[in-house]
Amino acid sequence: MFRLFISNSEMSTSDRTVLWPFLRRILTFLFPFILIGLTMEFALWKTGDAWSPRSALIHQQQSTTESIYGPRFFSDQFNIFKLSGIRYRQPSILSIGSSRVMQIRDMMFHPLEKEFYNGGGILRNAFDLHTFADILTREELPLPKVLIVGIDPWWLRTHYGKATWLNDSDGRSSFAGHIEAFRQILKKGAFQQVFTATSSFKSPGFGYDAIGTYARIEGTGFRKDGSSLYPSKVFREFVESPVYVDRESPAIIDRIRKTKREFSLPATIDEHRVRLIIEALSRIKNKGVEVYAFMPPFSEEAFEALEDSQALHQWWNYYKHKFPKILEKHDIFITPVSNPAQFELDDRYMFDGWHPSEVYMGHLVKRMIEKSPDSSYLKNVRLKNLTLSIKNAAIPLAFKRPDSPTAAGLN
Repeated sequence: MFRLFISNSEMSTSDRTVLWPFLRRILTFLFPFILIGLTMEFALWKTGDAWSPRSALIHQQQSTTESIYGPRFFSDQFNIFKLSGIRYRQPSILSIGSSRVMQIRDMMFHPLEKEFYNGGGILRNAFDLHTFADILTREELPLPKVLIVGIDPWWLRTHYGKATWLNDSDGRSSFAGHIEAFRQILKKGAFQQVFTATSSFKSPGFGYDAIGTYARIEGTGFRKDGSSLYPSKVFREFVESPVYVDRESPAIIDRIRKTKREFSLPATIDEHRVRLIIEALSRIKNKGVEVYAFMPPFSEEAFEALEDSQALHQWWNYYKHKFPKILEKHDIFITPVSNPAQFELDDRYMFDGWHPSEVYMGHLVKRMIEKSPDSSYLKNVRLKNLTLSIKNAAIPLAFKRPDSPTAAGLN
């Protein structure tokens, strides 16, 4: 007769006899992958790429010298880092917008340097601004005394931007995010770069404390005030050949002429997006915040191309002329769109067709403060210091040259 029942002890012994050899084979097979995974995790932590935004911010703020945060992997989530920066710094003067406002620096607001934070990169479209207003007016973020908002012309365009990314979660906190980071390392063949970055704690060029692979290899990243430092090679190349170069790819002038990407057709105004922007700024203003709308500049060649474009005329004309009047009607201060020639400068003061240098941005901040009301908190800024920094700027792209003894700090 067959035995219909087997005791638990017999079952366990039988299972172990079959299971352990199988598990050993599986573990032997997986061991190299586990080792590689743990090694890469350690390397990404060592470089700073895998640090949480708060950890990076605490390290930056506690550092006695300037530091930059520039991860290569997980690097596109500016929203996560900048929201954390606003919460941590609790600035009285806050600038927000796209990457086109990232050259506003704390030293421009002396003696209020510690009260300033640059949230550039946090906004990509009208929906981001609307969501940011929700977060701010619900006081989930500390209310600043002054808010400078960079508004790009494509935010007003039909079909530009369909959602906000301000509610996205941090890829560093998910298993999928780390798998994607490994995939990027494999795809780009970046093993050597990552491991080189584990032993390089200073950025090339300015010699700042560096957190992240890009910061340690390219010398680029966010300073402790939230402003952005371009790769050190950009400054070295400019010193060797001080000419204007549109470093975007494709170049902004080509995008305008060929009506591509941000300048694609049909270039029509979306009244809904316009209302979202106005409503967001008005709600923030009603919370007692001084709101300064800011229209980031274009290079002279890009500006002229926009002026000459028949296909983009209606959209560009609305942004340049009608939109500022709408803002003024809602009692919102506006700094209009400009180009270097309007400040007796040239395109060497632009990194490309739409990103101004910190020196050019110094001119714009100076004008903004000069035109602010006498009751404005900005009137506490000593413009003499900013004027001297602009006058003594080492090169059109930066107040200080890389590798210079005083490059790590501005006085």
